Amino acid sequence: MHQEKTDLSHLYYSKQIVSDEYPEITLEPVNFRNVGWSLGNDCPLNCTQCYSRSAREKGMNLNVPLINRIIKQLKILGVETVNLGGNEPIYTNGLNPKKSLLPHILEELNKNDIKVGITTAGPTLNVLQQIYPNHIRLINDIDISLDSPYQEEHDNNRGFKGIYNLANQAIQICRNHNIPHSIIMCGMKWNFTEDRINRMIDLCLRTDSNFRVNPLKPTELKHMAEILSPQQYYEGLRTILDRCTPIDLSDPAWAASAGIKSEQVSGCPCGTNSFRIHSITPDGKIPISPCVYLHDYKTGNLATDPIKDILESVPFQVFRRRKAHPEMIEGCSNCVQISVCKAGCASRSYLHNLHLSEGKLKSLFQKDPYCPAENLVLVPRTKISHSDESLVHMGYLCTGIFKVQK
Repeated sequence: MHQEKTDLSHLYYSKQIVSDEYPEITLEPVNFRNVGWSLGNDCPLNCTQCYSRSAREKGMNLNVPLINRIIKQLKILGVETVNLGGNEPIYTNGLNPKKSLLPHILEELNKNDIKVGITTAGPTLNVLQQIYPNHIRLINDIDISLDSPYQEEHDNNRGFKGIYNLANQAIQICRNHNIPHSIIMCGMKWNFTEDRINRMIDLCLRTDSNFRVNPLKPTELKHMAEILSPQQYYEGLRTILDRCTPIDLSDPAWAASAGIKSEQVSGCPCGTNSFRIHSITPDGKIPISPCVYLHDYKTGNLATDPIKDILESVPFQVFRRRKAHPEMIEGCSNCVQISVCKAGCASRSYLHNLHLSEGKLKSLFQKDPYCPAENLVLVPRTKISHSDESLVHMGYLCTGIFKVQK
């Protein structure tokens, strides 16, 4: 008899369960430059693909002393860019935007010469325009989330009627202020189709937007029903490259399949070049993790611990070992793609195998399910083009940012 799989997400994210894998091997050097920061635990949306909802728990909010401490720690580390996302970043301490600490965060990051970006489905930028218009100039670049070029599809997926219109208003605000901006699409089974991709590219062309794509990572078991098949993952990239040029291709499986050289992309950037600051917990802790998608790997408390100490902890060391030794992963040792792919996206590899094993396999030393050596879809050879824009998501996350060819 078929037995229904059990969603164990609430157990995965309740405590650190990281195995100290291969402690005897050497570590990849680090050069932390790009950081993501989830500011709060509140969000009015109900997005099906949300990667942070299962790890957010209301109880405490940020305050000015905590914010100042975090930014000071980032400055000590030499961080260059910070992206504010996770929930809608205007909601730093509840759903009343007039009490938001986002303006203070923007001011302090700018004072410390840290470029700041915002990822929003629309509400954050619209609220800034209405209540804090002078702070928009403090944002380096903005990513506006759209799951579909069709209004009804997007609104239904976000669980918020009218959010499509708010996203388009946010795009126009970017244009009015001459702020570099990207339309960001989470690639899922239902939306990463040739017709929708082309319509999204058309929208980018009309609105002077870059096109950014994050293939869905299954942070929850239910996401496994919506992840891309390997064929769809590569066919979607082929469709994009027919009309666009990559200005960043930090998804290593995509990069390897497109013939990107290891001088431009060399493995997953998470845990060595970038990391994530998570939202505050009910007991006042602010953990960080090597990757925004891997809540199992949350560690430390940035409210009290020196950031350099946290970055030397076991979760970060495991990420560094994986990147330094992809040859230790089954199926990767003799691969001609290894210098670029390095076993692919760490979080995708971990989460995919975690869910397939019903929570039993908790290992980072797994191969990307979208292994480019097994790719049967012909992807055009390309190269990453120089961009005059300095975008905060360059080199942060396994993503792709594309400039539409006119």
